Amino acid sequence: MAYEYSSAEGTLRLTRSKGRWILQYAGRRAGQWPSLEVAVQAIARHQSGLPAWDRRDADASDDLLDWRPLGDSL
Repeated sequence: MAYEYSSAEGTLRLTRSKGRWILQYAGRRAGQWPSLEVAVQAIARHQSGLPAWDRRDADASDDLLDWRPLGDSL
C-alpha cells in the first residue's frame, strides 16, 4: 500500500510497513504513524519528524482524497 502527493518541493510518499505508515521524501524516511489519516495530518502540519520536509514552506494537503493511491492501493 502506498500513497503519493506532489508538492511544489517534491513528491511525498507514504508506505505501510509492519502496520505503521512511513513518509519518504528526498531520499529519507521518517514517521511511524498508526493510521494513514494521522500521517497525512502530521505531514500537512510539517510535524513529520523529517527536517527536509518540516522546514519547507510548501503545502501538502491534509485531505487523503488529494493523495494519489499507488499500486495495490487502487
